[in-house]
Amino acid sequence: MRTRVNRLLPLILATAMIGGLSAQGVDPGTSNLKHSWTFEDGTPNDYVGNVNGTLVGGATVSEGSLITAEQGQYMEMVGGDIMIDTYTAITLSIWYIPTEGANTGYTMIAYFGDSVEGYGADGFFITAARGDDKSRAAISCGVYTNSWSGESGADGPEYDDGFLHHMVSTLTNDSIKLFMDGLLTGATAMSPTNEIGLLSENYAYLAKGGYTADPQWLGEILQFDIYEQALTADEVLYLNQKGPAEGAVGVEEAAALPGEFSLSQNYPNPFNPVTNISFDLPRRSEVRIAVYDLSGREVARLADGARPAGRHTVQFHGGNLSSGLYLCKMSVDGQIFTKRMMLLK
Repeated sequence: MRTRVNRLLPLILATAMIGGLSAQGVDPGTSNLKHSWTFEDGTPNDYVGNVNGTLVGGATVSEGSLITAEQGQYMEMVGGDIMIDTYTAITLSIWYIPTEGANTGYTMIAYFGDSVEGYGADGFFITAARGDDKSRAAISCGVYTNSWSGESGADGPEYDDGFLHHMVSTLTNDSIKLFMDGLLTGATAMSPTNEIGLLSENYAYLAKGGYTADPQWLGEILQFDIYEQALTADEVLYLNQKGPAEGAVGVEEAAALPGEFSLSQNYPNPFNPVTNISFDLPRRSEVRIAVYDLSGREVARLADGARPAGRHTVQFHGGNLSSGLYLCKMSVDGQIFTKRMMLLK
């Protein structure tokens, strides 16, 4: 059985470690928080805006999470009550645990918009895992056949690993941004055809998208919030450091530690000039991560010291370096891991 735990778990803290230092976020407050589903009392109720959810297809709320375990399960809200098209700016924030390896199709973890002849339309979505192996936030308006061709979107790394993650997307009429585990992973200028006021109020879903042929997302959602503002990077970091709602359960089991040491491929790659590097520690360890050019010269040191068990992410800034191939090396527990990174300016 799961037990209640403090929301500031080592895994959550680890994801906020940037460049070897624990950065401090900025509290966004609640004045622009319009809706919040925390699932703490075993219901899909909205504790801020009173737009309570409806469970569909056998989806359940249990131990502080919305659980979608099989296809056809999702949560529906009344889009006409949320009225997301009336917002001046939007932030979607979601804490989730994917069912490991279960989301290999074009899933959406949250969707607001319409569906026209089976195609998502006039919609805004976020997704943690897709058939093209990435996370994405995107908006598409006015295109009703192959509507993905009209998207303005931002991408990040795919997480379909069974661990706790935090995803945030901000949307204005100028840009769309995606943050994964407290870090900005993508930002794109909005095309002239896409704007918040053109979004449809017809549908609002968690764990389901607007494309009828696409699969539902499988996993657990611990908290979903909607703000009528575009949170800054520091405000997103604050939410990431804070963790899910106080008293949320299921976090301890979800944050099961990695089984082995590993160094992930940097994302994006190629990059210019910033890239994110994630690594897993099954136990508290002394770890050293450095970047070298092809002559063997160390050009950056990203970590050098003890880190707690869990998944960590650091950033490498190559703004003062020339284009070319670089090597990222991690030394831990007598092992060395190496990844190649391409800087293109």
